[in-house]
Amino acid sequence: MKLPANHPVSLIPFHVTVARTETLSPHFRRIVFQSPDLKIFADAGYDERIKIILPLPDGSVPDPSFFEVAPEVPLGWLQEWRALPTERRNPMRTYTVRALRPEIGEMDVDFVIHDPSGPAGTFAEQAKPGDKAVIIGPDGRVGGQVPGLDFHPGQSRHILLAGDETALPAIAAIMESLVRDQWQGDGVVVIEVPTEEDRLPLQTPEGIRVIWTVRDESGHGHALTEAMHNLLDDLPVHSDSDEAAQSSKEFKEIDIDRELLWETSDSAEADTVIQTDDLYAWIAGEAATVRDLRRMLVRDHGMDRRSVSFMGYWRQGRSEMS
Repeated sequence: MKLPANHPVSLIPFHVTVARTETLSPHFRRIVFQSPDLKIFADAGYDERIKIILPLPDGSVPDPSFFEVAPEVPLGWLQEWRALPTERRNPMRTYTVRALRPEIGEMDVDFVIHDPSGPAGTFAEQAKPGDKAVIIGPDGRVGGQVPGLDFHPGQSRHILLAGDETALPAIAAIMESLVRDQWQGDGVVVIEVPTEEDRLPLQTPEGIRVIWTVRDESGHGHALTEAMHNLLDDLPVHSDSDEAAQSSKEFKEIDIDRELLWETSDSAEADTVIQTDDLYAWIAGEAATVRDLRRMLVRDHGMDRRSVSFMGYWRQGRSEMS
């Protein structure tokens, strides 16, 4: 791969092709991307995010020259992409690295298939070997902190993870990373999926309990919210710190139709603030559900907001904007 001259940031384009696909369940499809350039992808594990630029209907993706930037405008290509006419603008979506095998230049990405399918779901359903895409991710040759991580438990040995099917690939990757790093502690994972068949296998550390909920006629997020409500009385959610009391007192709702619900601490802050006996929570999925769980944890149960990562991955009825 030829990098743009004087590349000032660690995010670079990886031009990839589809190696193979696998149907995991009624609503999950795995795509294995391949490229020799993936050997330099900075693999941090956990909930590492990437952007995937999908092909246009004719199968084309931006040429490598499209991503060349001036040092003073490191993301100039992104502004150019946004300015393109709709029919010439490749769809771009955010996903989690499910697995990386740099030695053979392969990356797994799990796609959620909804009905009706958007551009990403349609791509996942129709993808075949040789189809092109572009992954925007970190350059492992640069060094330093890898961007795109929001799981920052600090020193905590008590964790709570909750999310819908869109959060499941990240939750699965987090669990495997904890096992890899020989993490010791206890916790609960709560996941809502569309059907019983969507309960995918999870590798979890000892001490982690997994609660699966299946969506019912009440709609998206109801089963997850109910499970969380029933669970919180048995978890050390409340914090007696002055900061927690203040954040509960000054709690403000987020208008999810106008702004992104994304509240996380960086790793340095988490390592300082979150102590061994504190509960750390990671909450992701549809924005309205994340909003409700944010209210439940911070306002109603007095949890220190610095000990929670809230991420509204998507908004029901709306497509992702990059």
